[in-house]
Amino acid sequence: MNRCSLKLRAAVALAATLVQLAVVVPGLRSNPAGFLHGDSYYYAAAAQSVREDGDLDLLNQCFPEAKNLAEVLPQLEAPCGYFGWAQGEYLTIKQSPLLGLSALPLYAALGTLGFLLFNLIVLDLLLVGVATLGGGGPGAWVAALLALTTTPLIRFAFDFSPDLFLTALLVGALVAANANRPLAAGLCAGLAVSAKLYVAVPLLPVLALVLWQSPRALTLVKVVVAGVVGLLPGLACNTLQFGAPWVTGYERELHVVNGVIGLADHSSRFTEPPLAGLLDLMMNPTVGLLWTAPLIALVPFATLFLARRGPVPGGRPAFAAALATAALTLALFAPYDGRHGGSEVGNRFMFPVVACGFAVLGMATDRAIRARCAASARVAACADGVSAA
Repeated sequence: MNRCSLKLRAAVALAATLVQLAVVVPGLRSNPAGFLHGDSYYYAAAAQSVREDGDLDLLNQCFPEAKNLAEVLPQLEAPCGYFGWAQGEYLTIKQSPLLGLSALPLYAALGTLGFLLFNLIVLDLLLVGVATLGGGGPGAWVAALLALTTTPLIRFAFDFSPDLFLTALLVGALVAANANRPLAAGLCAGLAVSAKLYVAVPLLPVLALVLWQSPRALTLVKVVVAGVVGLLPGLACNTLQFGAPWVTGYERELHVVNGVIGLADHSSRFTEPPLAGLLDLMMNPTVGLLWTAPLIALVPFATLFLARRGPVPGGRPAFAAALATAALTLALFAPYDGRHGGSEVGNRFMFPVVACGFAVLGMATDRAIRARCAASARVAACADGVSAA
């Protein structure tokens, strides 16, 4: 790595840090616990419950004044769908508690602010992953910075975001697969699925990329074994809370009607017309990708540019895997009736599309830079030849 590359990376790191501070510091001043909003609150509550009570019963974390569940049933009436219903008949987190458990050491050391610091670390690792997947050149690092500053990623800096967490794991799996590290790729992939089950769909290119780099039976064994290890936390939590490793909180979402406790099946909500959903994901005037992350519109042009003959920074397999991951994410959420993610500041479900899209933009930028430098070198060589003649 030359000195110029080091300076560029340092400049990008400094710029990213300043941008994050510009978001986080005002937020902390106005409301120190304001980053625990939406689902973030329940992920943090799960971690607090494990540390303080040794369980995942969230009644005393979320309703500290209540003596029993009956007192809070009116507040849990449908359409309230924030909790899961455990096999032991108690309120629990319907999502995987892996995010909260991963942040436990920082929570133990720093209290609630530990969740925010963990979120910022995850965000920075995600940016490094985007740059690395994009080939690691100057254009890739600039593209990673643009991914932070021109998309909803920056709005989730002041947060405790499960979607940043799973996207960082997803991109990490792609980076490891491209580097021919099947154990690391499998582990990241398994942890990503432990964090949210649906990520198994956009993770399919990871397996393809691993086998492309090393098409051997031993490679497949390594990635599968490591993937199973990564799955174990999610399977253990499912068993502990819901009675079986294959049962998630999305199949046991608490649904209270007229004081009667029932269950809702979250997986039955993928019923919308896919094409209309896809257009909505891109064009929705509030959270559509083309409005909240406008540089994504350049990805098709970057794809055409990279599809031409010639080297691709990061390699053509990584380029194909990034595009496939983005496409599978769009296809997964297009028919989902909650595809906007419940946020007015950007669609958190589209973070894998943003990350992979900007990795592709980084590849295209670096290829353009290299082509220009090569052309300049040829012109200089011709000029030197003419002078010598």
